[in-house]
Amino acid sequence: MRTQSPDVQRIIDRRLQVKVVRHNPDLYVCRVAGEVDLLTVPTLVNVLDDLREREAPAVVVDLTGVTYCAAAGVRALLDATETARAAGQRLAVVIASLTVARVLKATDTIDGIENYSNLSEAMLAMVT
Repeated sequence: MRTQSPDVQRIIDRRLQVKVVRHNPDLYVCRVAGEVDLLTVPTLVNVLDDLREREAPAVVVDLTGVTYCAAAGVRALLDATETARAAGQRLAVVIASLTVARVLKATDTIDGIENYSNLSEAMLAMVT
C-alpha cells in the first residue's frame, strides 16, 4: 500500500469513512460513507482486500452513506465481487442511494453485483 502524505490522508479521511463490523463469525458488514472516487477508492480497496484475506465467508458492503461514486468505485466493487467469488466467498452490496444506483445502472454493472436495497435484506440473504 502506498503511503499518503499527512495532508492528503486528512483529505481522504474527511471525504470517505469505512467501518467494518463483524456481526457473527461468518458475516462482516463494511459501512461506507462519503465520496468514492479516484483519490479515496484505495482506502475502500484496502479494507475489502483485508476482509478477503481474513477469509470472511460473507461480506456486505453498505453504500447507503455514499454521496458520490466514480468509475473507480464501480471498478473496485466489480473487482471485489469477482475476487470474492473466485475465493468461494460471498460479497453483496447495499444500494439504497439513487446516486450509486444510477452509476451502476449507467455503467451496466448492477447485474454483475449481488445487490440489495437495504442492509437488513442483505444481511438476511447472506446468512441463509
